[in-house]
Amino acid sequence: RNLSYRYARGSDRLDAQMFASAFWDDGSFNQQSGIPMSAFAEQLVGIMGKFFALTHHLNGNSLIDFIDEDRATSETYFRAFHLTNAGLSAEEAAFMIGERRLAELSHENGAVYDIIVGGRYLDEVERRDGAWKIKSRRLIFDYCDVRKSECLRAGEGMTAQSAGTMARDRSDPSYST
Repeated sequence: RNLSYRYARGSDRLDAQMFASAFWDDGSFNQQSGIPMSAFAEQLVGIMGKFFALTHHLNGNSLIDFIDEDRATSETYFRAFHLTNAGLSAEEAAFMIGERRLAELSHENGAVYDIIVGGRYLDEVERRDGAWKIKSRRLIFDYCDVRKSECLRAGEGMTAQSAGTMARDRSDPSYST
């Protein structure tokens, strides 16, 4: 479970090092192989920063089956919230949410969208030199809901009562605990 938590935190904080720490460098993500996971993490975090103002990943049920003392498989349910950046072009928005849904939402420049995804991570994990990491991860989408955002931003309404402000880097309060 810790591997999925590190993956989520790395994704949400745009922390490629944290993201990559969940994987063996010779691992794969959605059958993406041939590139070290550390380099893949940098690319993915860059894309997430470009398209999303924030993400929020929640992990749910995990079923872990040990194959032997150094290998296991797991299935972990997740729900992930994505808030798109306001500056996306129509082409970038279509890339994220699809042409059909973009037309249904009557896209306007500057529009912000909530993308809520539910699915599962199917992992093969290995222990090497006493450390467990993901060898391969398949991302399965079970559903995806997209709508124009009506989300409060940090400091608005009830969020003004927060004891800290979310940051998408190592200045986030979670790094000081």
